[in-house]
Amino acid sequence: MRRSPISLTNIMLIVGAVIFVIYLYLADVTQIVATILSLDLRIALTAILIDLTCIGLFVLGWYLLLKNPGMSFKDCFEIVLVSIFGDLMIPTASISGEFFRVSLTVKRGKIQISEAAASVLLHRILLALTFGVVLLVSIFNLVGDQTAPFAEIYALGAIAIFDLGFGIAAMYMALRADLFERTVEKLAIKIGGFFKRFRPKYDPEKLRDSILGGFRTFVQAIKSVKPNTFILSFLVLTARWFLIAMIPYIMFISLGRPVSYWVVLGVTVFVSMVQMIPIGIPGMVGVMEVSMTAFFMGFGIPPALAASATILTRLVIFWFELVISAFAASLQGVRGLRMSNKI
Repeated sequence: MRRSPISLTNIMLIVGAVIFVIYLYLADVTQIVATILSLDLRIALTAILIDLTCIGLFVLGWYLLLKNPGMSFKDCFEIVLVSIFGDLMIPTASISGEFFRVSLTVKRGKIQISEAAASVLLHRILLALTFGVVLLVSIFNLVGDQTAPFAEIYALGAIAIFDLGFGIAAMYMALRADLFERTVEKLAIKIGGFFKRFRPKYDPEKLRDSILGGFRTFVQAIKSVKPNTFILSFLVLTARWFLIAMIPYIMFISLGRPVSYWVVLGVTVFVSMVQMIPIGIPGMVGVMEVSMTAFFMGFGIPPALAASATILTRLVIFWFELVISAFAASLQGVRGLRMSNKI
């Protein structure tokens, strides 16, 4: 019997596991265990409620932009959980998760793919903008802290400014997407001509009309969002960043070693960007732990304490989310099988 070859995902999981083991060794696993054993479990468990609230705020920020009466908040929450599972298991800078989000929204909400894509795109742009704003807020509060290292502050500041510039440019392009209609039309004609080479009876005009129709629907979906909706979604997503930082902040408190909230906020927001790097390791196991611990240490936090708080934080924002998102994905799969059997 031939053995099945080891998949790339399994190889990358092994790589992540090796990185994590090395990380534990360098951070002194005995001190980490001793530190974690001093945990106040009652305080730490509140982090789970905070994480669920953060997911809810993420959903709400998108739900406001979707503006589809056929989609309830519960539907959006389930779809986001499935997208989280996709992101954790298929690390492609959130592309896999957004693909699931768009496709499930089209099926559940019975809307055009261009409308669903428009809401997800706007949501992602607002996430980028709020990322930069919150990172700047943490930096402004750290500047007056003489114990905070300037190198880390400058690095975070540069990232925040770059992110804000990128986010503003992306939002401008999204709101003025109609200016690119001629470019889209030319691209559609070229694609149609390419297909016609292989299929002489193929009608490139049909493809052109289809692509342009979808593009115009996409533009209309973006322009139909009211300014008040943008502002409200922006505020909701901003609040989410501040709340996410409460998870590691509470972990430090539960270990009896409170740390400046602004330090935790800056590190938490920055490390979320590291998670977007498409390295290929599911859940970024090992990489996220090393990144978060290293940045905490850069702000003068002892290695064992930094590693302990990081591991406890990852238990919530990775392993807990993996369990509930896997459950949601399973329910979605069962629902899909039932629907296919009815057809």
